[in-house]
Formats: sequence, structure tokens, C-alpha cells
Amino acid sequence: MSITGALTDFSLPEIFQFVEKGHKTGLLTLRVLPESTTRSSVHYLWMNQGRIVAAANQLNGQGLISLIHQYPWVSQRVVTKLAQFCPANKPLGLYLRSQGALQVEHIEHLFQVQIIQQICAVFQLKDAHFVFDQNVPAPMEEMTGLSVSSAVLVAVLRKLVILKGIFESRKFNLQENQKNRVYPDFCQQLELILNTAFFHSLNISLFDPDNSLNKLYQVLDLSERPYDLPKSIKPQRMCCTSQ
Repeated sequence: MSITGALTDFSLPEIFQFVEKGHKTGLLTLRVLPESTTRSSVHYLWMNQGRIVAAANQLNGQGLISLIHQYPWVSQRVVTKLAQFCPANKPLGLYLRSQGALQVEHIEHLFQVQIIQQICAVFQLKDAHFVFDQNVPAPMEEMTGLSVSSAVLVAVLRKLVILKGIFESRKFNLQENQKNRVYPDFCQQLELILNTAFFHSLNISLFDPDNSLNKLYQVLDLSERPYDLPKSIKPQRMCCTSQ
């Protein structure tokens, strides 16, 4: 059974609340409408009993592996090889942990970035079509083994609205003073902040229930600190990824 609609009729918080209250399992697909001026994009969120267990912008089973490849924890060759031996009924993240390739903190960070990449993109969509296909199992190769409630994602959406407002205001003020400078978009900046926080043990998570404005200001303040990141991390676009 499929449930379809448009974001103009049902907002993302309403969709997430529907999934949460009904303890739904399935695949939520959000696709930008062809007539939209936004770049063509599609985003997938897999749910299990009302909780989000994985997210991607493609269905080739390579999303999580590609994300792992951005980080210096384990070589691409090892990840690719181990993925071939991952049992069909075990999330890839848990399997890599059991093999000593990843640690608990790595999996937690991967899960947050994996989910936020897609949520950051879809929360900015004004015109998109959604389909919720019930009882579609999540692909194990895209799963870390972690999950987050739909209710938490509703709170994350509220945080993103506030954070983007702060980001746009700061960006405007900086551009007035440095007109030739090119600034990353909001989602790129957010991913940079999450990576910076992780590699400097600053313990920042948008899944944290703390919704105070001071806490949110601290998130964006982090981007203005002189922290370095491992050179192996490749900058990625989090928004409007073409299918």
C-alpha cells in the first residue's frame, strides 16, 4: 500500500507524525516536482516501526559506503571488501564494527550525517511530491544499525529553521563587508560543523533534545573557530543532489 501527496498538502512534520503515531514501516520518497525551479532531486528515508533507520539520495546501495569513504578511519579497499561479506540480515555499520573497522563513535557520527544530509535538503523543499510505500524493508547496506524517532526529526526540523535563519543573516552581513567572498550553502556549512565537532570531540548532535537558542547559536558559532579537519574528508554537497 502506498500513500502519496505533495508537501503543499502535507508538511514534513505532519508526515513524520503520521509515521510515528502509526508505528509505520516503509520507504518515504520525496521528489522535487518537474516544474519547480529547484534542481531535480530525490531523497529516500527508510522507516521501521515509526523510527528512521537510514537515508540516501539514491537506490544503488552505495550511499553509506560512499559516506564512510570520506573519512580516514578505514581504507576504501577494506570497506569495499568487508561489505561483500556482510550477512544479508545485518546492518553494514554493525558488521563493520564487529570486524573492528569502525568504532561506536564512528557509527554514531555516520548515522547523524547520513540523516541530516537528507533532512537538511528536504526541509528546504517548497514543491515536492512524496510517496510512502509501506512495509518496504530498509536495505542493510545503507543501515548503520542505529535509529531515531520521527518525533526527534520533527524537533530537528524546527532547529534547522532557526539555524538557517541565523546562517542567512550572518551570510548577508559578511557579504556586505566582503563582496567577493564565496560562501558555502547552509547544508554544506552544517555538514562542516558536524564534522568539525566530531573530530575535536565537541559532542554536538542535532538529535540532542536541547532546543535552547543558546545551544543553537553555539552550533553556528563553531564554524567561525579556527579548527582543522583531516585532509581526507572531501567536501560534499548536502542539498539538491541530482539523481
